[in-house]
Amino acid sequence: MKKTLTLLTVVALALPLAMATVPANAQSMTVAANTQIKHITYTIVSHKTFKTAKNYHTNSLKSTVYQGLIAADQPTINLTAKSHLKAYTTYKVTQQVKVKLTSKKQASLSYIKGHGWVRTDTLSAGKLTATKYTILSSSFYKTAKTYHTKDAKPVVYQASIAADRPTMTLKAKRNLKSSTTYKVTKQVKLKATTSKKNRTFVYVKGQGWVLKSSLTAGQFKRAD
Repeated sequence: MKKTLTLLTVVALALPLAMATVPANAQSMTVAANTQIKHITYTIVSHKTFKTAKNYHTNSLKSTVYQGLIAADQPTINLTAKSHLKAYTTYKVTQQVKVKLTSKKQASLSYIKGHGWVRTDTLSAGKLTATKYTILSSSFYKTAKTYHTKDAKPVVYQASIAADRPTMTLKAKRNLKSSTTYKVTKQVKLKATTSKKNRTFVYVKGQGWVLKSSLTAGQFKRAD
């Protein structure tokens, strides 16, 4: 019989279950990190709890969040997809379990505080950081220019500009849609404090700042 576990229950059960003998009929399935499976069962190999929650953040991939159900009589955890984490957001991880995918392959699951279980390989360690740039030049277009995306989904950055010096700080927030036409109203040339290479960003109307090289001039056409 399986039961839904609270955070404390998982801590209590995961360790002894990991040491138990795995029944012959225990189910173990392989799933790609970016593939959402509604129900999947893994064999638990090990478990650890962090005294101090660790920071992890998402990137463009919206990690699938699973509700975890653990067997009372065998070392298995059943995951049911229920939602997604937001892209480009920092979260707190309080637990991690290692599970068996195949006889030779394992994977890690992280418990996101207040959300649920997530494949660890869909996260990046640490807080999501912003990048500070020096503004070299800027221009505004009287008439908005037309640009479009192709297959890729360029990152959209939120910007904050210092009031007393020519600096701009960019932080990733979301992504543009692929194969879509957008209007550009501004352009800035920036120099990162940690790099000698200059980068040009444009302001996509209604969205935010995007790396210019990730866009193509003109309106999107299916032939692109």
